[in-house]
Amino acid sequence: MRVLRWIGCAICLAMAIAGIGVATLFLALYLLSSELPDHNSLRKYSPDVASRVFLQDGSKLCEYANEKRYFIPVDCIPQKLINAFVSAEDKHFFEHSGLDFLGILRSIIKNLENIGTGKRPQGASTITQQVARLFLIKNNEISYLRKIKEAILSFRIESVLSKPQILELYLNQIYLGMGSYGVAAAAKIYFDKTVDELTLSECSYLASLAKGANNYHPWRHRKAAIARRNWAIQRQREDGFITPEEADQALEEEFKIVQQAPSEETAEYFSEEVRKYLIEKFSFESLNKEGLIVRGTLDARLQECAYEVLRSGLEKVDRDFGWHGAIGSINVDKSSQEIIEELRKIAPPSGAEKFLRAAVISIKNKNATILTESEELGKISEADLRWAQKIKTGDVVLVARLKDGSGDFSLKQIPLPQGAIIVMETNTGRILAMQGGYSFKQSEFNRVTQAMRQIGSTFKPFVYLAGLENGFASNTIIDASPVEVDLGGKLGVWKPRNYHGRVLDKITFRRAIERSVNTATIRIAQEVGLDKIARIAEKFGIFDDMPELISYALGAGETTLLRLTTAYAILANGGKRISPTMVDYIQDKRGNTIFRADERPFDGSVGFGDELPPRLNDNRQQILSEQSVYQLTSLLEGVMRRGSGASASFLSFPVAGKTGTSNESRDVWFIGYTPDMAVGVFVGFDDHSKSLGKEANGANTALPIFINFMVKAQKYLSPKPFKVPRGIKLRKIDADTGGAPSSSKNNRIIMEAFKEDEDLEPRDIIREKRSISNLLEEENSEPQSRIKPIQGIY
Repeated sequence: MRVLRWIGCAICLAMAIAGIGVATLFLALYLLSSELPDHNSLRKYSPDVASRVFLQDGSKLCEYANEKRYFIPVDCIPQKLINAFVSAEDKHFFEHSGLDFLGILRSIIKNLENIGTGKRPQGASTITQQVARLFLIKNNEISYLRKIKEAILSFRIESVLSKPQILELYLNQIYLGMGSYGVAAAAKIYFDKTVDELTLSECSYLASLAKGANNYHPWRHRKAAIARRNWAIQRQREDGFITPEEADQALEEEFKIVQQAPSEETAEYFSEEVRKYLIEKFSFESLNKEGLIVRGTLDARLQECAYEVLRSGLEKVDRDFGWHGAIGSINVDKSSQEIIEELRKIAPPSGAEKFLRAAVISIKNKNATILTESEELGKISEADLRWAQKIKTGDVVLVARLKDGSGDFSLKQIPLPQGAIIVMETNTGRILAMQGGYSFKQSEFNRVTQAMRQIGSTFKPFVYLAGLENGFASNTIIDASPVEVDLGGKLGVWKPRNYHGRVLDKITFRRAIERSVNTATIRIAQEVGLDKIARIAEKFGIFDDMPELISYALGAGETTLLRLTTAYAILANGGKRISPTMVDYIQDKRGNTIFRADERPFDGSVGFGDELPPRLNDNRQQILSEQSVYQLTSLLEGVMRRGSGASASFLSFPVAGKTGTSNESRDVWFIGYTPDMAVGVFVGFDDHSKSLGKEANGANTALPIFINFMVKAQKYLSPKPFKVPRGIKLRKIDADTGGAPSSSKNNRIIMEAFKEDEDLEPRDIIREKRSISNLLEEENSEPQSRIKPIQGIY
């Protein structure tokens, strides 16, 4: 009896201890579970998604993201990809309620066997547990406390989400290596495919990356990657997801990963401007997380043309400054392989991504033999050798293969002068191409949007436009004789000179702008009034608040290439206000349009049958007389035929434009346009104190870049004449005298544009040579003194 009593007591004590243990366990679980994150938040899953910019042809330009992820609904993920992940990660996924108890038992046994071996403990996590860790716990620490938290959350997740919903969370969130998050991004990065294009072998490889993607890197650990893929294929065969024949075929498939070579970015300046615009319009967080879909205005074909012509143009300008020297030197008394290894150790300068490094092996009989980093033997062209007279054996230089088929190489160097080019659609302001410098990697400073530079004679058209708006006609006779400007105080007298010091007497309004005559421009400004010129410049967006200073009439003011090109685009469209834009529309990640640049309404209904097609209502503001704007375009067409732009006269389509050169040739410009497209070019040093050379001007430095662009781009253009507006009559005149054609065989007959109320006989407003100090009396002498007068602008 005593024994039974003791046994009874022991049992009671054990039950009490067990009860206390169970109560303690439940209390601990309660306290632990009360601290866990709210699993209901998963119902509103909104992953961080990359924002992407697409071009007109549908190609992707760039993307902005903290994590590279493309969200894809589970019903758009192919079943074979789902099966691959389920087989590799959790073969009982569709059967359990969050935990795989058989898997847990196997992992416990395995961990006991591995005690003392130093091996990492196995976890046997289900897909649901991984979802709990990815979204709610966000902790990769291996501990039993974390596993308990995962288990509790897994049961809760399974109670509120369906299996497909859990898979959608998992397959869009998981990290799969090489910067990819989710299966859609991984398919694109590894195979350059969408998920529905993946083969069984490719699906298996992606599934094998779920645990330790970096251990199965396709290049660094290729053998391990293939073995892991094969393991994933075998698992699917064992689990009955695929047949033995399908498995054998997948195992035999070549393990081929798309080599993500560094892209040859030609639109980095545009991409950066779009990024800044989107951050300003939305926010940094929205840009990098909200998955915005952006349709950019860039035309990839025109951008490629702009990129090439600006780089080649700047290289040509730079050659006039001589060879800068070698980028390094090595001992070439070695084997070819040793020389190449030494070559590759020398860092190329920023901006040299298109060039090869090469070592000069020998120089004999005016021939230089080189060995390139791509293991090619070749020669430097004789012309380059004469140019780089100081080159010597052992020099490391930059080269590019000549395109003449000779097999020779040309010497290259990173240009010291900088420049920019922009291409704009004239009717909308859409930016079709933008290159803000020689190389974005060399300098992120965008000379299209950021560089404030003196614009020279490219401003003169707006002086002449003011004249056309205030009584001048294209054939009006202008006094072009020397003129003096009393600057007031102790500043003395300014005597503006014409280019190369040309002294003229009288000249027609047309010939004055075609020849860019400074003295005639000053007198037009005097007659019209600087206040009227300033208002026109402000209407066209060249300046926000133009000082009424006489030097501004010759282009002393500073502005950006973007503003100036936009002003010329307005000339091209007949005087209708436009604003430059880089984005056509923006959609959120669900495809809803949240911004559209073109807000023009439709006239009429959209439908079928007998209804008329809808017509866009042109709500652009007409900022100046269409007739005066057309007259100016006609004058600028003359610049391209007979003036400073005459070297472009061979182009087979109508084009208008104007060159510009600032003081001491520090900045040179050309802005040209067709009816549909405006192109602006700027060249100059970033150090504004440096000159491009005494002979450098817009005609011989910036204009050739424009010409090369138009030659390359003309196959993408649809040439058409400038539209003649109502109220304009075209008459034949003598281009030199402005009067009716004479019987002389020497006169040059042109078609001139007159307003209907204008007299066809040239109006002579020749004035005596005089001071225009009275004009300056109205000006503030302090601002005037800060602006150095321009001499000899062309």
